[in-house]
Amino acid sequence: MSEESVTDAKMLDWASKATLVLLVLVLWQGASGIANFGYSIGDMNLGSSHGHSGEFAFLVSIAIVAMVVRSKTDSSQLKGMAFGLPVMFLVQIGLGYMMSSMTWSGMLHVMLALGIMSHATILWYHLKSAAS
Repeated sequence: MSEESVTDAKMLDWASKATLVLLVLVLWQGASGIANFGYSIGDMNLGSSHGHSGEFAFLVSIAIVAMVVRSKTDSSQLKGMAFGLPVMFLVQIGLGYMMSSMTWSGMLHVMLALGIMSHATILWYHLKSAAS
């Protein structure tokens, strides 16, 4: 007996919504990262917010992987892109921790952030089209 796997479109829809949350977090990362160079909102300490929101975005990216896998989709492209996102965040967090001793890693940190933003945008587009 063979079982056909049926893709759970609702789970893919939740993954696309989580990807939108991730995009907002990455935008906040950019704003709070620039605040570390002297631009700030009032007297708020945005440096700690930058680190914590990056770690939270990493957890959201892991949740996106879980939702894509749980949806039982046959699309290897969706699975690959979903698994690539937490790997990019793991490298990004590592570069962030290295910046205190190796300031040049900040250039890579910013470029990888742009890559994460574009990767998450493309993933959101594919998740949205697969969910419908």
